[in-house]
Amino acid sequence: MMTSRDTYPIVTWKIAGHDIRQKPDLLAPESLLTLYVNGKKAHQFLYLPKLEIELCLGFLLTSGVLETMAEVLEMRLLPPDWHAGRDWGEVWIRLAKPADLKNNFSSHHALAILTGEGGINDNLTARQFRRSQESPVQVPVSKIKALMAALPHHQEIFRQTGATHAICLAAADGDGILLSAEDVGRHNAFDKVIGQALMKNLPTASTIALLSGRASFEMVFKAARAGLPILSSVSAPTSLAVRLAELQGITLIGFARGEHLNVYTHPHRLAELAPLAAV
Repeated sequence: MMTSRDTYPIVTWKIAGHDIRQKPDLLAPESLLTLYVNGKKAHQFLYLPKLEIELCLGFLLTSGVLETMAEVLEMRLLPPDWHAGRDWGEVWIRLAKPADLKNNFSSHHALAILTGEGGINDNLTARQFRRSQESPVQVPVSKIKALMAALPHHQEIFRQTGATHAICLAAADGDGILLSAEDVGRHNAFDKVIGQALMKNLPTASTIALLSGRASFEMVFKAARAGLPILSSVSAPTSLAVRLAELQGITLIGFARGEHLNVYTHPHRLAELAPLAAV
């Protein structure tokens, strides 16, 4: 259900050919969220207000800081309050162990992650990831097509504003989408669904991730950290995304639109391709 904070009303000038007029419009609200871990400022997000705790938990998981909810002792949320003139929020999380976020993932760690060598950050090498290749998941191509066709139904704010990305998780052995999240940033949306899965103790090794945008290295990285075996996107992957998906055993699918899709890595998880991949 939509709430008053899901969209931001505004009046704009609309120009269509020679027709010029003022009309009411809606924007996707963007706000600032600060994450505090064990009492110290750990990270700041520019994000779409909603699922703040899930966003922070997903970020901590994909950053290699925590693995399970058993490590979380306390969570508190101070959400944005636009009526009070405060358009920023805070999440306070207390973990059972010290957390050093100074050296967490960035694009500068790509080589270390791809090669499996410590280098820049010993905590984020390929050997430290949950091994997606251990997942026995296999699905028909028709299931991927059906799930991608359902993805737009989980983009309510995008339909109103055209300014958000959506990420969904679906069960490989079930019907329909289990979890979804929208955000102004693809990375935030992915962390939100991963955080939801973490809080619900959802076995991610038997789920499929659906992306409304391109599959970049960072998105495949988050899938690998969460142990997701299949990642399907409506757009293209990058070369480093394909390399990381190959290394981590992730089936990476791109341009999944209508009746078409491209399979870039580990095609054996699609039933129709499994015999061909075995040759």
